[in-house]
Amino acid sequence: MRRWGPGTAAVVRLLVAADRPFTGVAIAHVVGVTQPRVSQVLKRLAGDDGVRITADGYVGRRARLMELYAQRARPALVAPESFWYSTRSLVDQARLISTGSSQTVAFSADMGPDLLAPWRHPTIAIVYVANGPEFGTAGLVPAESRADASLIARWTSDATLLSPSPGWPAQVDGIPVADPVQQWADLLELGGDDRREAADRLRRAILDRTIGQAA
Repeated sequence: MRRWGPGTAAVVRLLVAADRPFTGVAIAHVVGVTQPRVSQVLKRLAGDDGVRITADGYVGRRARLMELYAQRARPALVAPESFWYSTRSLVDQARLISTGSSQTVAFSADMGPDLLAPWRHPTIAIVYVANGPEFGTAGLVPAESRADASLIARWTSDATLLSPSPGWPAQVDGIPVADPVQQWADLLELGGDDRREAADRLRRAILDRTIGQAA
């Protein structure tokens, strides 16, 4: 199955978040890709029954788009993910990283979904970073593997992974968070029955648009 590039994934996240139709021009402007590329993406999504066309623009079929996202979207990483550890709570780790670094970061599963639609006690956090991860100033040390880690760092070349689509909160309790759709996909990727339950809860909140705006 052909994997999506960052542009397609960003268009899909925008259409899932949207509460109104979007024209191709508007999508290109928000996502930051060319209009011809957006037209190609929308044509492919229409063929997969992921969008419908109205007089005012394109409307995403959210449930179908999320199904496609889980199958085809993978984060664009500069390097393999790295593993870090601290004895502090995940929230404290996130706040130290957010305030102690000048680079852009966005937190995802497990911790992010717990902030948006609480269901399970998070045990690990994925963080997307704009530059090479270095968290020594936040009190974290490198871990040998994912099993030993409290934090998974993903250095991404995709700027759209570092902020959610319009309509979703960019921060919760002062912690910058990734797009809920990416958080949902990361929950599924981390695996485990309890995470699948948390993912189902987050998916329902996304589809029902019950994720509120952060103050």
